[in-house]
Amino acid sequence: MNRRSPIDSRTKFSRRRLLRGMGATAMALTSPVWKTATAFGADASAPAAKRFIGIFSANGTIPKAFFPSDTATDAPLTLSPILMPLKTYQSKMLVLKGVHMSSTNLPNQPGGPHMKGPGGMLTGGSLGPGSFTGAGGPAGWADSISVDQAIVNKIGSTTKFPSWEFGARVTGQEPLTVISYRGKDMPNRIHGDPWEVYTTMFADANLSSDQLTKVLNERKSIIDFLKDDITRLQTRIAKSDKVRLDAHLTGIASLEQQLTNSAGSCKPPTQPATKLDPNAMANYPTIAQMQLDLMALAQTCGLTKVSTFMFANADSWQLYPFIGVPDEHHATSHLADNDAVAVDKLTKINVWHAQQIAYLFDKLAAVPDTGGGTVLDNTLVLWGNELGVGNSHTYQNIPWMLAGGGGYFKTGRYLQFQNQNHNNLLVSIMHAMGFEDVTTFGYPQLCTGPLTGLTV
Repeated sequence: MNRRSPIDSRTKFSRRRLLRGMGATAMALTSPVWKTATAFGADASAPAAKRFIGIFSANGTIPKAFFPSDTATDAPLTLSPILMPLKTYQSKMLVLKGVHMSSTNLPNQPGGPHMKGPGGMLTGGSLGPGSFTGAGGPAGWADSISVDQAIVNKIGSTTKFPSWEFGARVTGQEPLTVISYRGKDMPNRIHGDPWEVYTTMFADANLSSDQLTKVLNERKSIIDFLKDDITRLQTRIAKSDKVRLDAHLTGIASLEQQLTNSAGSCKPPTQPATKLDPNAMANYPTIAQMQLDLMALAQTCGLTKVSTFMFANADSWQLYPFIGVPDEHHATSHLADNDAVAVDKLTKINVWHAQQIAYLFDKLAAVPDTGGGTVLDNTLVLWGNELGVGNSHTYQNIPWMLAGGGGYFKTGRYLQFQNQNHNNLLVSIMHAMGFEDVTTFGYPQLCTGPLTGLTV
């Protein structure tokens, strides 16, 4: 009888072979379908995934109610009235002043200020020629790729949806309704109906609670098998390989814990029995919150790593009676700086936007992430605007707020710059996402490199 040759365990169980096998198994266990929580990557011991969210609100801000009163160029962040709803996340935020959207203020550019602002916010460019009418028109779509889509080109193939563009009541004249661009004249239109978003994104969300429990138990059983199998291997392999196996056992334990917590964190919300009109003014706050819920779930459950959100279009013809402001946002933003009643109303509107962002942060912060921290910790969030102040249509001192970023930025601070172009901010975002080979973004002539002083 022939005897098989002795197995060289160090060859049989090479690190590459082990990693490949473990990665495939973990990927199957954490498939980004609504059957398990997937706020983690292919290997539970791997670093957390990097994510990006860009948020837009319109008509500028009230500077004295948004920017802190500190005069130092680099100061601990104190929260202004508009930012006060974000107090829980103060240590995770950066507020920037002196960063201008200069790319939308070059000579001979088509389009008016509200038109050019959303086109330039994430692109570092402006609008090209076109037939869209409006104040300052005619104009066309933006003339370059936006930073969210530049990130998609790097990491978008790893998720079911490369990106997803959310919004609430983003209606009206083009190009006021778009901030995301795949390239020149290539807009990514908003998915503004949460019922349609639900149907598309949750196509696989057809499991009952009992079925979900069964799937989770089956996947835990696979983990138990892997743990037992690797434990047996530990007695048969070289000491150096044993260290690697111990590390993978630790990763499996982490994966097991995340599956234990998964039943609730990636379960899609129950759709309201009655479909609301997503474009009705009265439904604006409800639609906004539904869309924020969906965006948070898409990010935490691994369906996408890149998303954007627009609160209305870049003129924002919204009424806010639910916060005591029945006046139109756009018209109110054009009133004088010394109109105390208008200033109070605009402050309330911006506070409401901050409250919605805090609501989103609560959702992201509630989900533990791979490698430590939460999904919020490992998501870079940018909140911006198409103007600095509404009544002057200035592109100076855009109200920028950054949060999260996976530890790349030194947060909890207020930074004041001297006339920096926001192209450099977009370069900083690319660096924070891991792409430090990017030296310019948007118009190269406006770039001098990443903003200084942001990093740890």
